[in-house]
Amino acid sequence: MAKTIYKKKVKNGKEYYFHRLRHKNLKKPKDIYGITVKELEFKIKAITKELDYGVNNKEFFGNFLRDWLFDVHFIDIKPSTRERYEGIYRNYIKNSDIYNIKLKDLNSKDIQDYYNKLFKKGKSVNCIRNLHKIIAPAIRYAYDSNMIIKDFSRAIVLPKDNEENKLNKTNDVKPFTLDEQQKFIEAIQGHDLEILFLTALNSGLRQGELLALTWNDIDFDNDTIKVNKTVKYICDVDKEGRENCHMALQTPKSENSNRIVTIPTFLTKRLQQYQLHQRELKLKMANLYEDKDLVFCSIYGNYLDSSNIRKRFKRVLTNIGLQNRKFHDLRHTFATRLFELGEEPKTVQELLGHSNISTTLDIYTHVLEGMKKKAASKLNDLYKFMGAK
Repeated sequence: MAKTIYKKKVKNGKEYYFHRLRHKNLKKPKDIYGITVKELEFKIKAITKELDYGVNNKEFFGNFLRDWLFDVHFIDIKPSTRERYEGIYRNYIKNSDIYNIKLKDLNSKDIQDYYNKLFKKGKSVNCIRNLHKIIAPAIRYAYDSNMIIKDFSRAIVLPKDNEENKLNKTNDVKPFTLDEQQKFIEAIQGHDLEILFLTALNSGLRQGELLALTWNDIDFDNDTIKVNKTVKYICDVDKEGRENCHMALQTPKSENSNRIVTIPTFLTKRLQQYQLHQRELKLKMANLYEDKDLVFCSIYGNYLDSSNIRKRFKRVLTNIGLQNRKFHDLRHTFATRLFELGEEPKTVQELLGHSNISTTLDIYTHVLEGMKKKAASKLNDLYKFMGAK
């Protein structure tokens, strides 16, 4: 096959090899230049491939991702997830190293280098994984829409914690010991949020699930709570930023989070007493009370402020000299007590509303390890007994 002979052309006082490319997807011929024949042929091949696949855009990756995120991806996700993704876009994509790379020129190395750079700067593995949850589907969408030639999202390797980080990683799960739990219960007697704290301790509901509870969610006859919604303080987001922050009801965290939780009879009775007290308050406040049928609400019937609840919870801990914890540790305490009482992991998973049992086992590894030690101790006692015989 005869080798193509390219003409030479002087451009801006410099000599280049030259080729005029014609293609069905071009409205008019495109002139391509290269300092060497090899460079020119590489450009011809790359541009022809893009044209063959219908890739002919000059859009920057950052602009593409912004439009995809807000105009496409946001269509069928919850408001709280939109808010979280907007924050990731604003902090890690907007004005980043990869923002001004042309979409058609972007490749796996660009993304890989950016992830590695973030990791070296001290960003957590979890942070980069959350970033990838936006970037990977955006790349797949670009490929499916013939905006790029190849879906390279699966070629990107996410960083992992090294052994030193794993060893130094602190456990975020800090349940009360039995003695601490008793001390806490005694300390909250008469507190405005006593019933809220007790319900969290004895149901394992998340804070948002507790604040969304209405009285028709509680079955006093069967000692159960129906969990079918959650409430969260969120902001409306768009390409310009955030606005109109407010409390919003939404579906629970996952499909398994829709559940019925059995509660101890003593808590049912306390909730009934609390309901009577709330009715008295409602009559007292008259027209000032906005009745949303909420179990836990302000004196005016409105949603409680979640950040204020967390502050008041921590104040109780400080006053009685207990280690600082998150409100979510009340949920962890509920699960820990169940495991200590010998409950099956599958049952705990269902009560907590985890999407799969591995999540439950991963979170409560520390509890299960303690149970293993107790089991080994029981075996020791058994063999001592058998030896004695």
